Amino acid sequence: MLTNKHKLPVIVIVLSFVLTSCSFGPPASCGDNIGGTADTTKFDQYFTTMALVNQDGETGSSGDNGMEFTAADILELRADTLSDVDVRACVQNFNGQPIAFDQTSQFTSGASGVSLGSFEQGSYVIRVIVDDTLVKNFPFSIK
Repeated sequence: MLTNKHKLPVIVIVLSFVLTSCSFGPPASCGDNIGGTADTTKFDQYFTTMALVNQDGETGSSGDNGMEFTAADILELRADTLSDVDVRACVQNFNGQPIAFDQTSQFTSGASGVSLGSFEQGSYVIRVIVDDTLVKNFPFSIK
């Protein structure tokens, strides 16, 4: 059994290990002003509909953190656009991991979309951004 005199170095070593293995600082972000409530007026200016679907065009099942998909699903963001517009899709992981996807694509008038790829198990949110303005949030999780 360790005496009080011997416990302190062990506690310091364990605490040091825990602190050095943790990552400090804010989670990765899509931008200082990106997040929160989407601008529905700007969304309506460019889009009639927008959906997060898998490669088969199916939406995920409803879950606690938005739509649920599997790790085998290749996700796509699809929209019906009113005019040509550059759309930034930025996917943040709720666990503070690095940005999982961040790409700007041109959506042309009519049906457009972008493949986001597949994701590891976890909870995410897609920030859809037009002209540095958040226009839509799509929370989802991978089971």
